[in-house]
Amino acid sequence: MKRILAIGCGGAGMFSLIVPAQLKKGKFKTTILSDEKNIYCRCSAPYIITGQARLKDTIQPEKMFTKYGFKIIHEKAISLDTNRKQVKTNTGRLLTYDYLVISTGASPVKPKIKGLEAKNVLTVRTSADIAQIQKFAKAERKVAIIGGGVIGIEMAGALKSQGLQVTLVEYNSGISEHLADHEFSNMIIAHLKKNGIKTMFRSQVLEIKKTKTKQSELIIKKGSQKTKIFADFVIVATGVKPNLDIIKGTEIKFNRKGILVDREMKTNVKDVFACGDCCDPISAITKDNRPSELASSAIQQAKIVGFQIAGYPIKYAGATGAFAFQTMGKEYSGVGLTETIARKRYRIVVIGRAQTTDIYRDMLDKKPLEIKLIFAGLRLRLVGYEAFGKGLISSAEVASFAIGLRLNILSLLKFNYIAHPSLTPWPFMNPIIMATEDALGTALKEVKELFKWKF
Repeated sequence: MKRILAIGCGGAGMFSLIVPAQLKKGKFKTTILSDEKNIYCRCSAPYIITGQARLKDTIQPEKMFTKYGFKIIHEKAISLDTNRKQVKTNTGRLLTYDYLVISTGASPVKPKIKGLEAKNVLTVRTSADIAQIQKFAKAERKVAIIGGGVIGIEMAGALKSQGLQVTLVEYNSGISEHLADHEFSNMIIAHLKKNGIKTMFRSQVLEIKKTKTKQSELIIKKGSQKTKIFADFVIVATGVKPNLDIIKGTEIKFNRKGILVDREMKTNVKDVFACGDCCDPISAITKDNRPSELASSAIQQAKIVGFQIAGYPIKYAGATGAFAFQTMGKEYSGVGLTETIARKRYRIVVIGRAQTTDIYRDMLDKKPLEIKLIFAGLRLRLVGYEAFGKGLISSAEVASFAIGLRLNILSLLKFNYIAHPSLTPWPFMNPIIMATEDALGTALKEVKELFKWKF
């Protein structure tokens, strides 16, 4: 019986064991090492704060997974010997494997800010983190959030909805160009401001001081000026970094974004796989390595690991980086490359836009929806999607599927969609078709102008 050992008990680690155990029952002995207290669904964090979800319900019982036959050991992996195929834990236990899955996830990035170690400065990662944020949110009035990415924005909206005064501090001039183009960044920021969230962009937190009233005083630099704000507690949401300690001293290749893997989710070392936030997988768009840091991608990668171990030659098609979030009644989604990034990679880029509504325009509770498609290269292949408004998930998933299949502008015009008054936009206002037709019109106009200029 072959032994599969996974390090890390998130979705990636679990599904890398579940798949081979189900495909070839009785053929594998499966073990997973977990140094976390519980199996917690991180995506639900803002909904726990708003009361739309309960923390206890987001913690999954271990029997939900052990029923598939694998053993969970709550110890930390501290060293790896790939020659002997052994992993040592913090208790001195030695575990031998035939196949190793590294699914150690990621940890919050903690910027170099003096005072960051204070008890009222929190991160957003574990169930304990969320329990702490809940506690502060119920007892305090003011919160400062450092970081204007997805987590920072979601937490800002969640805490504002609970009546707190929220200040969002971000070093960049807007939302990262990897997440949103300028016009969508402006829409999101305007939405935050409209709902009473104070935003401070181009602002760097230099220090966090404790005041006599037990508040935090944040010293902030903006340009050549220094200012200060006060908060009862602080949330740091400045991104994550892959957990790579276990591969130190081994020959496993990695970069600052994670462990390098191929389309079979294999590392450069025989019988060692990696998946989830700790790895740097292949991009479905550019075919180079590009991390996704998404639960959906982690599960997909883990299943590829399982298929490979079980002997099924199914390869990873690559990550599209599809994500979405909602805050205070609005939704945003991004897939693939933003226009800004696409123009840095391709000589030919054509944009298509659509303004529609989430349901039929004659429905009384309709809400606006705006999307953008980015086509690039000689074939005008779809490489990116952005949307803001309501009801965007269906078009976002279509775009992700099309990007993964490397479909071009003409292929998208063949999209057969559904129309229903309370579920979709008007039949002639499907956002994917509208934006594709808009892009095609732009492309034809540019071709016409080119030939006119030549002749």
